[in-house]
Amino acid sequence: MRWRTIALTLLLLNALYWAWGEGWLLPYGFGPEPQREPQRLAQQIRPQAITILSAAEGQPPSVTVAPEPTVCLQSGILTRVQADTVRGLLQTSWPPESWLLLEQTDGQGVRLRLPALNAVLQAQLPELEAVLPGGVLEPCPDNGVAR
Repeated sequence: MRWRTIALTLLLLNALYWAWGEGWLLPYGFGPEPQREPQRLAQQIRPQAITILSAAEGQPPSVTVAPEPTVCLQSGILTRVQADTVRGLLQTSWPPESWLLLEQTDGQGVRLRLPALNAVLQAQLPELEAVLPGGVLEPCPDNGVAR
């Protein structure tokens, strides 16, 4: 008899806990605290404008970007002193990948090569030409391929 009473009590308590958890006892003042955040609903901006897309519809359109046109220019032959002056200016205001100082194969000097001048770097050319002997840069004869 004693085990039967314990089993029925446990069954009744289990049923009461289940009813409490489902909120069936809320009209009687018993039940869990409702978990709601009404302030989040008030903060929504035009929730009706949200649309659900399929995976195919959600792909962004492919955009092909044309590369920015570039120009290759080079200087005449510079002495080592002139090359050091030009190097000092370039190291302070030009990106390192935008210029090369190429040793001449005959050992007679150095040639400045600007293999990929974009519009931004072309705007800085007058400052560079001011320190070059003769102040002239000419197009690269081999389309910018470094030798």
